[in-house]
Amino acid sequence: MNEDQKRLLNAMEQVFEPLLTAEEAAVHLRVHTKTLQRMARQHRIPCIRLGKYWRFRLSTLDDWLSTSENHTSQPFRVK
Repeated sequence: MNEDQKRLLNAMEQVFEPLLTAEEAAVHLRVHTKTLQRMARQHRIPCIRLGKYWRFRLSTLDDWLSTSENHTSQPFRVK
């Protein structure tokens, strides 16, 4: 492998964000793996389907969490 190929490979590693498995993403989100897979099937969470496997980008999940806070459920208030 020559120097140009090594530099290109190094640049690609820095740009490409590794994809999480459903198990890894579920740990990050603190939900059960089956719950995360169901949400993926229902298109309720950003994900990528690779064959029969679901993959998730950590940065996309973090963005999704910050933008969806309290949009689906509102806190109960007693007046």
